[in-house]
Amino acid sequence: MPRGCDYFRFKQFVVHQQRDVMRVNTDGVLLGAWTPAPAGHRILEVGTGTGVVALQLLQRGARQVDAIDIDQQACEQARENADLSPWAAQMQVVQNSFQEYAEQCETMYDLVVSNPPYYVGALPSPNERRNVMRHADTLPLEDLLAGLTLCLAPTGRFVAIFPIAEGSQFIALAAKAGLYCRQQVQVADQPMKRTKRLLCEFTYEKCTPQLSELFIRDANGEFSQEYRALTEDFYLGF
Repeated sequence: MPRGCDYFRFKQFVVHQQRDVMRVNTDGVLLGAWTPAPAGHRILEVGTGTGVVALQLLQRGARQVDAIDIDQQACEQARENADLSPWAAQMQVVQNSFQEYAEQCETMYDLVVSNPPYYVGALPSPNERRNVMRHADTLPLEDLLAGLTLCLAPTGRFVAIFPIAEGSQFIALAAKAGLYCRQQVQVADQPMKRTKRLLCEFTYEKCTPQLSELFIRDANGEFSQEYRALTEDFYLGF
């Protein structure tokens, strides 16, 4: 993913990112492209950043996306990107923590998505805003799970991308609370490389998870056919 550019152009929209320290990245694009069956739903995105995932879901047919973020600059950037997109009327950006939003929420969502903050116990960055958006201190896994119990409909789904350690921990915590992993994709850079991320879909229906793998690149270092197929509706080069 290119660095240092103040905008990222997709096939149907442009993401400006001069305000937000968390720029467009592979994890976010994967989440927006992989999330199963977003069409027709009112969706909550937790931690929207630039708004890229919300815009992907709207391109894929979501009826409405309510996008929240704790960071003011991120919210301003996401609003700007929404206003410049074909789906301005279908995207609402709210500055709030997920903990507070879930407590006050009057909507039960059929689909909640998140690329949550994930660093635990790592050395903090000198950039305080980056710390807030990247470190799990602002949204511990327990708080994420507690918030879902308040705003996820009984027949709803939660979809997220995690680092493997945090994803495995959340799967175990969620199962104890009656939220079960239905699909799990182990994401690695290349074949024979270790898994770095988990794409997960959760429901309240008890089930055995469907397991699969996704490699970003093939053994020759080229983007894999599976990754191209998943993201070809978004990336200009595919």
